[in-house]
Amino acid sequence: MGTVIEGYRTRLRPGAAAAYVRVHAQIPSPLHTALTDSGMVSWRIWIDGDTLFHVIETRDGRELMIDRMIARGPVDPQWDAVIEGLVDDAPESTSPLALVWDSTTD
Repeated sequence: MGTVIEGYRTRLRPGAAAAYVRVHAQIPSPLHTALTDSGMVSWRIWIDGDTLFHVIETRDGRELMIDRMIARGPVDPQWDAVIEGLVDDAPESTSPLALVWDSTTD
């Protein structure tokens, strides 16, 4: 099995975009290591207003990566608190994106 690439959308709290971009200028090294050890191959984020579009490539799926991150416990509670203050936590503000077309399958 090859890597799994998934699209995901999240929404920011109103007015949080500049702070979100600023804190992502430098991801804490322990967090990056934990994500990689949990299955992340790459994670790209685009922003449009208060909407974030994530393209997450993992060894075996985003859900398994998240489960592994939860199992290891908090890696950087300060980072988590900052992000939680910026991202809208309403259930409808987070959703997987349906793949429409993939040039690698043609």
